[in-house]
Order: sequence, then structure tokens, then C-alpha cells
Amino acid sequence: MATQHVTLMITSTFYDMFGEYYYFIKEVFPYLKEYCAKHDIHLYYRDVAFSLLNDYSDKSIILDDFRSIDFDRTFFICFRGHKLGWKPDHMNVNGLTIDEYPELVDYVGNVSITELSIMHALHPFAKFENDKPIELGPVKHALFYFRDFDFSDDLSKTQKMFFTNMCDEDNRSVHDLEIAKAKDLIFEVKRDFDKKDDADIRIRYYQGFWNRDLDMHEVFLKYAEEYSRLTNMDLSMFIKTHEKNMCYDYNGCLDGFEYENKPLKEILIADIIEGLKKEYPENFCE
Repeated sequence: MATQHVTLMITSTFYDMFGEYYYFIKEVFPYLKEYCAKHDIHLYYRDVAFSLLNDYSDKSIILDDFRSIDFDRTFFICFRGHKLGWKPDHMNVNGLTIDEYPELVDYVGNVSITELSIMHALHPFAKFENDKPIELGPVKHALFYFRDFDFSDDLSKTQKMFFTNMCDEDNRSVHDLEIAKAKDLIFEVKRDFDKKDDADIRIRYYQGFWNRDLDMHEVFLKYAEEYSRLTNMDLSMFIKTHEKNMCYDYNGCLDGFEYENKPLKEILIADIIEGLKKEYPENFCE
């Protein structure tokens, strides 16, 4: 039985998902790490958003995100809410990014960075290193978790804008339509994946509940602290950069996540373990 090294790649829109990220890193990952160690699998956690640890001045955020995904294309885990996410334009992309992923030219400015990451995971953009093409296949296990939005009545106007991109009803309807189209695209890809024996894509719907006793900023700091501990990264600059962009109404955060009236962690753990067993059956032989 060979020792395996697997990194769980996790991504989503960032500022509206601290609740889920912290839940995953505290409730799901420790159990999985211990479980995998018993089967000679070393499990690691990597947040694609943390691939850029400095600032945006070098215009390499897409490049860093894509390289992070390419680091280990075994698992791609994505949480999706009702926030479309940032749409980088050509002014946000440096030449090195286009040199390495030239197909990006056709999409930058029209697609959010979250959707670009999803596209690269499922149907990877052509990649070049030293002008030589690098063969990339789709990620082997793509796990999508769509959050229901039943908690909106608990949010302030500022928080609603933070969780949906727009508080103006006309603009919000446009963004809601874009979110719906983005999710439909994942279902279309899933139908193609389902026809293949060597690929796995799953889509689940879950619920989150607004906890007024939590402080969103504190949850963000706890997540960053735990991520730093797991990766031995210095996140001081990252924290300083992203604190500026957070919702300034910290009163409350999502908590108590459920899937079909059961703790969400149960289905997260089950989905990942099933993928690991499919990928490394020899490590799970009795």
C-alpha cells in the first residue's frame, strides 16, 4: 500500500462564506485528516482564495488561483451562495497570466473569478510553461454545495448587499439571473461527467442559519488563524488586505449548517471519503 498525499482544494466567493469555511476547517477537516492517516493518506487543506497572500498590485490573482488548483487536481470543493463575485477585467491581469493561460483572453471581463476557477477545474484552460503545452484533465472529484437563502430576513440592508452583491431590486434581479445561469452550467457539465467512469461531480443543497450572537469579523480571524496553523503561512498581510473589503456590519454570521435536517458535516465527510475510496481503493482494503 503506497502512501498518498491529497490536498482538498476549496473555493467560493470569499467574504460571504467565512461561516462555511470556518465550519469546514473546524468540524470536517480534523476528522478527515485523522481518518485518512489510518489509511496511509496524508490529507492537506488549501483555500484557493489564500493563494494570493500579498496584494493585488502585480495583477496575478487569477494566475495564483489557477496554479493553486493545478497543484492537486484530485478534489475541488466549492460552496455557492447568492453572491456573484468579483469580475476581473483586463486591467487586473498581467501578461504572465495570459502567457500561461492564453484562453483567458476570451473570458476576462465577462466572468467572475469564482466562475473562472470552476471552469478551470471542470474544463481546464489550455496551459503553457516555457511555451510548451501542459496536458490537464478535469479534476477527479468536483463537489458543489449550493446554499439556500432562507435566512435573508435576518440580515440588515448592508448585510443583504454583502450576501447578494446588490441591494437595489433591479440590479439584484440581474445578478440573481447570472447566479442561476452559473449554477445551470454546473448541472450541464455534470451531465457530461456522469457519462464518464473516471470523473465524479456532485451537487448538494444545504441550509445555513443566521446566528446573531456571532461576530463576522471574529469568525474571519478565527478561520485565518486556523488556516495559518495548518499551513504554517504568515497571513498578516492577507488579513490586513481583506479586512478592508469585509462587510462593516459584523453583527451575526452563518452557523448551524444542515443537509436534509442533518449536520452538513456528515455529507461533506461522506462525499470526500467516498471519493478517496474510489481514488485509492488499495488504501482501504481490510
